[in-house]
Amino acid sequence: MYVAENRKQFVRRQESPAAGPLICIAGREANFARTALERGGFAVCLLAKDADLISQLAELRPSALVIETSAVGSAVELCRSIRSVRSLASTPLLLLSARVSEEERVSGLEAGADDYIGESSTGREVVARVRALIRRFARHELLSEMPRTSSRLIHSQVGALTPAIRKGDIEIDPTAMRISVRGSEISATNLEFRLLYYLTHNEKRVFSRDQLLDAVWDTPHVELRSVDACVQRLRRKIESDPLRPLYLRTVRGAGYCLHAGLA
Repeated sequence: MYVAENRKQFVRRQESPAAGPLICIAGREANFARTALERGGFAVCLLAKDADLISQLAELRPSALVIETSAVGSAVELCRSIRSVRSLASTPLLLLSARVSEEERVSGLEAGADDYIGESSTGREVVARVRALIRRFARHELLSEMPRTSSRLIHSQVGALTPAIRKGDIEIDPTAMRISVRGSEISATNLEFRLLYYLTHNEKRVFSRDQLLDAVWDTPHVELRSVDACVQRLRRKIESDPLRPLYLRTVRGAGYCLHAGLA
């Protein structure tokens, strides 16, 4: 059982505008992880062995939990317990251990952990892995809230008997997979067509590059820059002035959206 230490200090940090996402650490010996995460801009809360861990986590709702396996009776059982609580089921879990055998890694991952690293890892690696887990879970939550024009629907509609869509000077024909701009057909790749079709189906909705990768590319191990490159190619083909786009717009700090050519 664990309880948050320095509760008042934590509350002050949580309410501070400068405090980053909250990371809880179960274990007293992971000082290097705590230091690295704090330097990485996270708010860190240590948990100690004298209260109900699940209740404390449910109250704190951290962005991620780092579990030092040597400091708990059974990290595997702890992972299972956390995953069984609905409010905590989507919390990213990272196991931290000095002994990272294959059996230990497999057991932890099968119990619900999302990542497993050794204490010999650098602080930079711990920070990078925590950030990656938070991004991954945030992406999944955003995708679950997206309109039901899902990637599967988009892929099934392209090439099927579907009415053409007109947005301003742009006409998209999903059946023939053709794009026309001001009455003239343009040359577009399959990927460019799917991206424009997806954004058109969700006009004025802003999508991050991560969301577009999941919805349109539907292929693992693709860099975020691929989205930027595809958007730039489309702008050169559909915009009168690609440097001042009326259709494919950038929303600073958020992603891309499509408007029907209105200034």
